[in-house]
Amino acid sequence: MIRNIKKIISLILACTLAAGLIGGLSACGSSSASSTISVYYTNSSHDDILAMDYAISDTAMDDLYTMITELFDQMFNKDYTADDLFSAKPDKVAILSYSVGSDKVLTVDFDGGYLEMTNVEEIILRAAIVLTVIQLNGINGVRFTVENEPIRYSDGTEIGTMTADDFVNILLTETGMLRQETDVLLYFANEAGTYLVPVRSHFVTSNNNTSMEEYIVTQLIKGPADYEGLYPTISDSVELISVVSSDNTCYVNFSESFLEQDNQPVSDELMIFSIVNSLCRLSYIDYVQFLIDGDPASRLHTITDISSPFSRDVSFETPDYYE
Repeated sequence: MIRNIKKIISLILACTLAAGLIGGLSACGSSSASSTISVYYTNSSHDDILAMDYAISDTAMDDLYTMITELFDQMFNKDYTADDLFSAKPDKVAILSYSVGSDKVLTVDFDGGYLEMTNVEEIILRAAIVLTVIQLNGINGVRFTVENEPIRYSDGTEIGTMTADDFVNILLTETGMLRQETDVLLYFANEAGTYLVPVRSHFVTSNNNTSMEEYIVTQLIKGPADYEGLYPTISDSVELISVVSSDNTCYVNFSESFLEQDNQPVSDELMIFSIVNSLCRLSYIDYVQFLIDGDPASRLHTITDISSPFSRDVSFETPDYYE
């Protein structure tokens, strides 16, 4: 049975939470043990994701690597063009290797052909692989590399480990561009400049490869123009050079303007933790390291040492929300 992704991603997530799939695949569909899962493809226009039920062979059921190999063969080597199902992996892209680590994360390593794909092709391929293999018991996420180097957004941020959650809000726009939507929290100052107030902001990326980290810091610099009673924590004259995340640490690289804010709106501590607390609300970030022109920053006005990474400090926060 062929199904459109828009109708089934929520089911995949519900099933993943309900039971460990394969060895627990019965959570999706029937009450008896089953080896049938959804395998993902693209359409003839290569601008959408479709799923087809597939029964894993009995000989593969007892070995995770064998199951992955069989699924990849099904996804990328079988001909289902009669059903308007096409491989999500373009012919110019080759999978060099794949392995599952002790953290139950599947790493898929591509050749350089991956870098020649369009943004839409990248999203379609990543979604097809993740949504297929995440159903297997023993797979908690998927990490993608190109010749053993992690794939990155255009700003240098590592895309990192992906799960089905990363594709819940992928939509196809009227112009045929893929769009991803999610909510993030931004921390701005109250009127007195004594604490941080979280604001829910709707992040939308449409084929521009802007990372959530870059979006968050950029929005903090722009300030809370749409929220009465809230105030900026960073001068709008500050220049952001890059934002890169790796190994649970986000590296925020500013120009010297970050240290030379003549009209800095709040205290050093509140400014620092508006950035840190906003970024650390992302599930894959635990620490924030500040850089100035690519080098670790040493000190900032009243804070004698900012050379070490910061973690979230809830003592600066109020629980109030501005929706």
